[in-house]
Amino acid sequence: MSAEERITSLAARAFPRARARYSPYLLLGEPVVDPEGETFARIDLTSRTIRLGARPITEAALEDALEALIAHEIGHHVAFPGSPVEHARLLLLERTFLPRLPRSLTGPFYDLLVDERLGQGGLPSIEDDLCRILAARGARSPDDMLFTFQRAVMEELWQRREGELLGTTAAAFERAFPDHRLDAKLVAQNLFAFAPDVTLQYLYFASIAWRYAMASPAPKHTGGGDCAEGELSAEDLAAALVPKKSEKAAIERAIREGFFPKDLAEKLADQSLERRAGAMPGDGAGKSELLTTAMAAHYRREAEKYLFRPPPARVWADALVPTTHLEWEPGDPVADIDWVATLLRRGETLGAAMPLLRERIADEEGQSTPSFLGRTEIYLDVSGSMPDPKRALNAMTLAAQILATGTIRAGGAARALVYSMGHEKAWDFCRSERVLSKFLMRYIGGGTHFPFDILAASVEETRDEQPIRVVITDSDFDANYDAARQNAAIFARAAERSPAFVLLLHAPSREKVRRYEQAGARVVAVRALGDFPRVAAELAFSLFDDPGTTNPSG
Repeated sequence: MSAEERITSLAARAFPRARARYSPYLLLGEPVVDPEGETFARIDLTSRTIRLGARPITEAALEDALEALIAHEIGHHVAFPGSPVEHARLLLLERTFLPRLPRSLTGPFYDLLVDERLGQGGLPSIEDDLCRILAARGARSPDDMLFTFQRAVMEELWQRREGELLGTTAAAFERAFPDHRLDAKLVAQNLFAFAPDVTLQYLYFASIAWRYAMASPAPKHTGGGDCAEGELSAEDLAAALVPKKSEKAAIERAIREGFFPKDLAEKLADQSLERRAGAMPGDGAGKSELLTTAMAAHYRREAEKYLFRPPPARVWADALVPTTHLEWEPGDPVADIDWVATLLRRGETLGAAMPLLRERIADEEGQSTPSFLGRTEIYLDVSGSMPDPKRALNAMTLAAQILATGTIRAGGAARALVYSMGHEKAWDFCRSERVLSKFLMRYIGGGTHFPFDILAASVEETRDEQPIRVVITDSDFDANYDAARQNAAIFARAAERSPAFVLLLHAPSREKVRRYEQAGARVVAVRALGDFPRVAAELAFSLFDDPGTTNPSG
């Protein structure tokens, strides 16, 4: 029997016992044995898959400790961190205030919490097996000072003999960190007293352990490392961008009780969106793409706060009734084929070759019924007067996101253009919130130059299917309007042809508002930048609300 087959057989018997340490009803797939795996065990927090490394387990003679190995990995799924979002919260927090570490403190922190729980009473103890696993991992990563410190903490926590888990690295570690035993005693004594506040526990652990991490090499998946893995998605990071109330309270307490020196405490206190967005993991182009996607997801989450229900969108069209069936011929619209009648009358084989069509015409000319047609064209000012939406919350960008989302939720489609001195556009009408939100993360900066030529071309292009047009800008629009004589004519033409032509203007003058309204536009004055999202939500409801209902904006 090969090592892989033997480990697979043993894992099948150990898995139910390991799962029972949490709940026998836990929905989790059986471990996968990887014959080429370089680590004893890992769990992917995204797929919730546990992988066991057959070769390292065999080499370390840990076949009889599989229950402890698997139970440890399940602990990461069940509690610490429990989910990718909770992991993202601690990871962003760490990266906002600590120096760039060769490896994150989160993995050893989770390991401590999981092992402490498994070492408690109840079912037959697996503490000895956990100790064997820690010692075996340490032998494979002797240069990992953070993992060595983690083992020293477990020695103190479980009252093991000093050096039992450190093995041959104990003497060198003692020389490098003469005070490590005192640090380990403090962590073992105080860390779990801060439970169940995981953020506060992490901050206390980080206040002591970060100097050990600075002396550790980056993990190579050959020894210590982190056994809870899984790439964080943009949605996970977006959910973690804004700290929860409990996180803020933990941060305030850590600063008040002096966990960190003044310079780190000042950085820790700043948990602004801009700082947490800048703490995204990754480097280079990969980080830039992740940042854009995560911030787009964040804007969608923010838009949800204003669009608590999708506004219905309706226009009026002729009431249609079906005609009798006719033979479909090549060149006829495929959408007119009545497939249900075709299959019932001609069967699957003949129907595919000779389908029937059924047109729909008005029962009585002029009779109307609600039918959908809703499109919004958004012009968003992204000049230097507002922040880059990928770095901070841009109220005008959020307003554009709300309008696009409101249109799509109503069953419609939207397209958008961002402009400053130049412009970029996503000019195909789109029904994807994700696509549009990602496009709206574009930022140009600089001065403001509204693209009146694009507006004029749009009016001519859309002909009899004119969209609702919304311009989101500030008083710089006034100078753009006056910059060329033809701009006023283009503006008036757009206002005349559009079902609604709306300007969301920040702090406009009454005289300019009157001028735009006389040209046929609807002007919504936004007195404070923070009002843009609320006003945009009210506008979305008023534009797409059922004519028979009252819109929330009053």
